Amino acid sequence: MPRSANLDFESFLSTLREAGPAGLAPDELLQRFSAVSRSTINRRLKMMVLAGELKVLNAGKATRYRSARPYSISSVREYLAVDFRARPVAVFQEALLAPIPEIDADQAARLGKIQALARPLDRRFLADFLIDLSWASSLLEGSTYSSLDTEALVQYGERNPEKPAEDALLALNHSRAIKHLWDNRSLSVSTLCKVHELLTDNHQLPEAIDSDHFLPAAQRGVPREYEKVNLARSAYQPPYRPGSGYVAQAFETLVQTANLLSPVQAAFYLMTRIPYLQVFANGNKRTARLAANIPLLNAGLLPISFVDMRKADYIEAMAAFYELGDVQLMQDVFVSGYIRSIIRSSNIPAAMKLSGFRPEGLHAELLQYVRSGMHPSAPAALFLI
Repeated sequence: MPRSANLDFESFLSTLREAGPAGLAPDELLQRFSAVSRSTINRRLKMMVLAGELKVLNAGKATRYRSARPYSISSVREYLAVDFRARPVAVFQEALLAPIPEIDADQAARLGKIQALARPLDRRFLADFLIDLSWASSLLEGSTYSSLDTEALVQYGERNPEKPAEDALLALNHSRAIKHLWDNRSLSVSTLCKVHELLTDNHQLPEAIDSDHFLPAAQRGVPREYEKVNLARSAYQPPYRPGSGYVAQAFETLVQTANLLSPVQAAFYLMTRIPYLQVFANGNKRTARLAANIPLLNAGLLPISFVDMRKADYIEAMAAFYELGDVQLMQDVFVSGYIRSIIRSSNIPAAMKLSGFRPEGLHAELLQYVRSGMHPSAPAALFLI
């Protein structure tokens, strides 16, 4: 039977959207549109890619196409629920180093307006923030240290003898890196490289030499050149262009881009793009979490400590960006986490505490405000500038 050259645009696009984030291969499309020739399908795919309607996954025989329009959060989660070995390989896309996709601009602006009760960003604040961020960021790395363990270690030098030495070193390295960042708030390549160097220092301790958390001196604070990165349990393949200087050059551009953004959007950008580029041989997410605080602090906004951020949510959100370029999950993780940090770092009036202070209730009210713009009721309204 001769195949028709006609191909309905809406049916074709609808089929690709229904396929979800995994997309479809040309052969699969040929099976679904059996009356259409392969050359017609190839022409339509090329036209839709050029028009920005479709994205190309992989190359050669592994090439797949998916809709470029945003997917529902449920479809993104359904995609990520598939074992990473069965998901299509997601190669590095330089276009994702641009500031778009980004956190919603209105939500970012409203996050900057819930700082009315913020504590002064002084040395007393730093003492608490050191413990919170060192503990929470280490926890996201798999540390067994509790908040109390971290406080005893950072403030008094007392290590928990029942827990791994590498967990103690992870917390101490965070403390040193945060202090450096606090005193050197320039959003520059040199600042971020120093932060990375401090975070990944193994101090030549036998317990840390073989740990995934630390690096040898030659790799600390240096954008990778010949190191190939394979992310655990992910279908994403970071850029690997040995001898080209590509990663270092892209990192320079990344930092320049962040400096042009509003503080909250810059924080979100750094938190997602440093790990996406995989600037360093290891320690990228740690560096990104600390880096996100530089634009916030420079704008006089409260920093984000990542306390109470669920590791599973964070990993899932990063995977969605790595493999799909989708920021919906990370936006939810970031907004919710930053609101918790703001509440934790605010001067709560005594009257509010005496009347039954409920952090979760405040969080829910402020989250609704940031997402919708709906003015919160008392006492959450006290947080608004």
